[in-house]
Formats: sequence, structure tokens, C-alpha cells
Amino acid sequence: MPESIAELIIAHVVRLYPSYLTDPLDVQWNHGNAAAVVIEPDGGFHGQIFGGDKEIGQKCYQIATRKVLQVWRTGYPTGRFEELVYAGKLDEGSFGLQKPDLIGWEGGIPILAPDGRLIAAAFSGFRGIKDIEILERAAEAAGLRVKRP
Repeated sequence: MPESIAELIIAHVVRLYPSYLTDPLDVQWNHGNAAAVVIEPDGGFHGQIFGGDKEIGQKCYQIATRKVLQVWRTGYPTGRFEELVYAGKLDEGSFGLQKPDLIGWEGGIPILAPDGRLIAAAFSGFRGIKDIEILERAAEAAGLRVKRP
């Protein structure tokens, strides 16, 4: 039984993951290898690497980690944060970031804990839209809601 919110989200991602392997578009880039990571409101960090190729799994984990850390720092989904920065609507420096540090790829999302605090989650390995979808479905299954900035 999962002991924390992050572990619960990861457990739901683990349950959902096999259903995403049926779409050739989602497995063509990383051959079914992927990673999910979650940072809890208190800073607890949990993750899961999927697939049997350690090299690709490491790459996915590194990308997911960059995504989740950006969400944790900003409270914005990856991809959307960059849109706002480059449109001049947000200053990345106010979040302690510089443009070269931004990830830009979709797949990092903010989720709200039951008490309203931020949970940062990220997935890497599928198309960006599917990286987001698996996390949103996992959050919903855990009884949580995605923060829509």
C-alpha cells in the first residue's frame, strides 16, 4: 500500500502504463522505456523507471527530473511556463531560473494536495500530450486535481 501522496500517484501511473504501450506513436521514440517522478509538498521525491533498456530509462528519468524540478520551482506546467516566459508575461528570474535551464517539453504538471499545497509530477517517454495524460489520469485516480494556472 502506498504510504504517501507521491507513492499513490506513482502506483496509479504504474497501473496505467501498460495501456499506453498499445499505441505505436507512444513507443516509437523510447521503445516503451519511460520514467515518472513526483515531488511532494514537503520535498519527498519518488520515481519509477519503466522498460528494460537502462540507457534509455536513464535518459527518460533525467528528462522527467528536469521537468518535475521546474514545476516544483514554478508551479506551472512545463511547456506552458516557457510560453509565458517567451511571451514576456513571466520573468523566469523571479523563479530563480535562467532561459538555458528551461526544459520546454510538455510532461511536467502541478497537482494540488488535499490541503492545497503543490505536488509536482512529471513523466517522460511518450509524446508530450500522453506524458500529461497519464499523470492527469493518475492524479484523478488518486482523488487529486491538476492545478490549472
